[in-house]
Amino acid sequence: MSVRPNVLLITISGARADRLSCYGHSRKTTPGLDQIAGEGVRVAHTITSSPTTMAAHAGLFTGRFSAEHGAHEESRQLAKASWSMAETLRAAGYRTGAFCTHPALCPETGFGRGFDDFVTQRRQGRLANRAWSYGRRAGDRLLGRRDAGGRRTNESLREWLGAASEPFFAFVHYDEARFPLVTLPEMAFAGAADLARLRGLHANSEAYVLGAATLEPEDADAIGRAFDSALHYVDARIGEIVEWLASRKQLEQTLIVVTGDHGQHLGENGWVGNAAGLDECLLAVPLMLRCPGLVPQGFVVEDLSQTTDIAPTILGLLLGPEACEGMSGRMLLREGRSTTGPGFAIAERYRSETKRWRRSFPKADVRPFDVRMKAIRTRTEKFVWRSDEQNQLFDLRSDPGEQHNRLAADVARADALRRQLFDWFAEVERKHHPRVTELRVADTTGPSETAEPVAGAI
Repeated sequence: MSVRPNVLLITISGARADRLSCYGHSRKTTPGLDQIAGEGVRVAHTITSSPTTMAAHAGLFTGRFSAEHGAHEESRQLAKASWSMAETLRAAGYRTGAFCTHPALCPETGFGRGFDDFVTQRRQGRLANRAWSYGRRAGDRLLGRRDAGGRRTNESLREWLGAASEPFFAFVHYDEARFPLVTLPEMAFAGAADLARLRGLHANSEAYVLGAATLEPEDADAIGRAFDSALHYVDARIGEIVEWLASRKQLEQTLIVVTGDHGQHLGENGWVGNAAGLDECLLAVPLMLRCPGLVPQGFVVEDLSQTTDIAPTILGLLLGPEACEGMSGRMLLREGRSTTGPGFAIAERYRSETKRWRRSFPKADVRPFDVRMKAIRTRTEKFVWRSDEQNQLFDLRSDPGEQHNRLAADVARADALRRQLFDWFAEVERKHHPRVTELRVADTTGPSETAEPVAGAI
């Protein structure tokens, strides 16, 4: 490609890979994304670094994990030392813009670094934002155009792109497919009975996790159809942007990357949303890239990948491999071919806001969820470490729904995966804090008066 390509990075909140039609779902939920995947690269097995929106996006932008970038459930701020992909692209001459309605992704939490413009559809100040949001929702109801901001996001994006000098980097986040699901203008797969059931559900997903609410099979079916409808709606909004770029003769010069920040429960184990756990339905997300001349056409990457590989891949394709040095993720594509990964993926979950859970559900026992969790996942199995040592081992070939904990039956394999997990985090700690290595080397010659205690990686 003779000119430097533009970049359009799209994330869909709550997007499970197995609900996209290009990943084998029976319903035609994502015809537009199916075409993008067919004209570019589809990554078959992508694991998010975290099943929460803030931590997942921090990993996506920095190419690092929660233990490195610091933005997670216990620390809702992107660490200042974490260099963002947007900063790198802006330094390389890109005009940068972000378009996001999720409250956790905003300049106040550190996600504005590197963006020339950040459109949140919110107002500064809690009262002002509440009044403005109320008026916006009332107007939308009156005109029958309710969504989670996707329509306005597209309007803002088109306006920004129309005035943007090339090359540009645009980040877009759609929130329509995240629980609690709303009634959208187009519900392709959900009928009136489904919508009535949705209105009767508890809005807090933790209610189902804690047993404060019960999900009936018919409820789960309705949620599934509504979720598929939401994906179809978002797919249409993405299609609008693709068509608009094509009308401006910019589509073929734009690297389009589409992924999910995390998945969510749609009735598995009686749960909905992403309130707890490191289950496969939370971790497996879609990932596809399209840009003629830059990435292959109709290519499928079968190797296990992570959302932390997205920033290194984008920067490596645009600026060269040296642009992604220091990131924990890897380039997925190089010289038109897929690269070889480590053979495993890592996911983290920090302690949830259990104080809020206790206030909302004072009779519920939140202790099983007041833990940190870390998982190592290969193509065939997954080990989950919990800070309360109620660890888990699953054979994903015979038990894809993760119903049978094999920890007691295969202690040796669990111990091996546990060691691999801890060794990986120790290596991340060493790279992220190289002074730790210096201290340990100094200690080999005897006690050092200046040596400081070294904290564990986990």
